[in-house]
Amino acid sequence: MFRENKKMLDRRRIPRVQVFFLLENMTFSGSEGGMECQGVVKNITPDGLLLESNVKIKKNDILQLSFTLPNTRKALNLEGKVRWAEVKKAYTTAGIEFMDLTSEQREVIMEYLMTLGFSL
Repeated sequence: MFRENKKMLDRRRIPRVQVFFLLENMTFSGSEGGMECQGVVKNITPDGLLLESNVKIKKNDILQLSFTLPNTRKALNLEGKVRWAEVKKAYTTAGIEFMDLTSEQREVIMEYLMTLGFSL
């Protein structure tokens, strides 16, 4: 397990930035069918985020994510693919990779991270 985690860390191009904010809306079309649900973002980079949700999410599910970055007025509507998921008793933790992010959306995320004191 440690080796797998180390490999995952080594592949990251940009360090994860710890945050905590709610998704305003999350829709996904997984093996359980399409549904709207909520979640909490635990970390974020311009490439993806760590999500916790009370819904069972599985690897390769495609999510439509809507959120406003804290202390900004910048709303984002993004599509993401579940790269890994860990189902626990009451919630699922999942690594989400953003898909087809525009340069403007990437810039919004990078600017937000810089306001938190991180240089990219």
